[in-house]
Amino acid sequence: MATVQRSKGTIRFSFKESFVSLSKEPKKESLIFLFFNYGKDNRFKYSTRIFSCYADWDRQRQRIRNKAHILDRDYNNDYLNRIESEFSKEISYLNAHGLPLNKKHLTEKLDLITGKTNPINNEENYTIISYYDHFLERKKDKIKEGTRKSHNQTKRVLTEFNKKLEFEDVNHDFYDSFIAYLYTKNYADNTIGKYIKNLKVIMNSAANDGINTNFVYKQRDFRVFKEETTQIYLNEDEIEKIAQCDLSDFPRKELARDIFLIGCYTGQRISDFNGLSNDNVIARTKNGKTIKFFKIKHQKTGNTVFCPITKEIKAILSKPRYQNSPPPKMNEQDINEFIKEIGRKVGITENVIVERTKGGIKTKEKVPKYRLIVTHTARRSFCSNMFKKQMPVYHIMTFSGHSSEREFYKYIRLDKEEKSLNILEGGYFNI
Repeated sequence: MATVQRSKGTIRFSFKESFVSLSKEPKKESLIFLFFNYGKDNRFKYSTRIFSCYADWDRQRQRIRNKAHILDRDYNNDYLNRIESEFSKEISYLNAHGLPLNKKHLTEKLDLITGKTNPINNEENYTIISYYDHFLERKKDKIKEGTRKSHNQTKRVLTEFNKKLEFEDVNHDFYDSFIAYLYTKNYADNTIGKYIKNLKVIMNSAANDGINTNFVYKQRDFRVFKEETTQIYLNEDEIEKIAQCDLSDFPRKELARDIFLIGCYTGQRISDFNGLSNDNVIARTKNGKTIKFFKIKHQKTGNTVFCPITKEIKAILSKPRYQNSPPPKMNEQDINEFIKEIGRKVGITENVIVERTKGGIKTKEKVPKYRLIVTHTARRSFCSNMFKKQMPVYHIMTFSGHSSEREFYKYIRLDKEEKSLNILEGGYFNI
């Protein structure tokens, strides 16, 4: 097991209960403690007030695993990182000045780090809504614009529901009433799920600040709604139709189309393929042949991928208007609008059945396929088309940057008929 070494002591995070007992019930939640061993037989432990379970805990990294169902994973891991960093600084300071390490002082320091003592102006008697303002102000330079908008929407809905909502009010009765209220507003299940997820983030943050002591929201039946949406991909013939469409009289549509196509050929997110520059282009030589790549650092994850600049991409870059550079950045909303118009123009008009739950009622609707084309369709199309070509999943993920096969397979949008035909091409049956 990995540990964090210090000049006079060892810091680690682990469960209050033993791994042997927890391994028998891998989904049972247990409290995570900071353990600090220093000197001869001197041991100190401190509750982080964070819960996890054996199945979700990475013993080597001593952090919560990256799994799709753990919605507050990043927030809790950042919290553990901060505890470790600030506690380590204090230990280093005490060591440097020859001061003793005693449990009373260590506890007081950790109480300050975690907000158990001297919480942020707790005399204000924060409600959830007033704390939300503090949270957004503190996070204004740390969260992306989309996340900020999502939290502002959640704050607005909570205010409409009960502007005086207290932390101790968040119980199962609140959960049922809040869901019923959102149904009356005719919200889709995924929108409701977003609001519940954001509320959990706020409850967690307030707990870490020493303001909230109500942990009902951590129970499994305080669930986040999530419904798989109807998402399409474009096959290679449809992508080719879009590529061959004459848009010379519509320069902004042509720009939107070219940016979208680069997404189809690289498998990246819009935040990563929209606004590439020559700084992203690198050249490597293998077996006497020079190959150019886009070197892309993902904005969402920080991972770096190398996407080959294919002949199709070279054809785009070589257009006179781009002067052998990637197309300039364009507003995503405009790309979505233009690419739908182009899809209609080239005949991507077959009907797709869209199913979703809205206001608690399941609905079905036939929608022309072009109306479902958005920037993220490019990423799904790359993954699905490479999968159809039987490129190994691990190789596709090398370019797409997916962190797990579980996440990757969410992007494969082949229907059952296509999947069956694709398997037959593997030669497994005597046809």
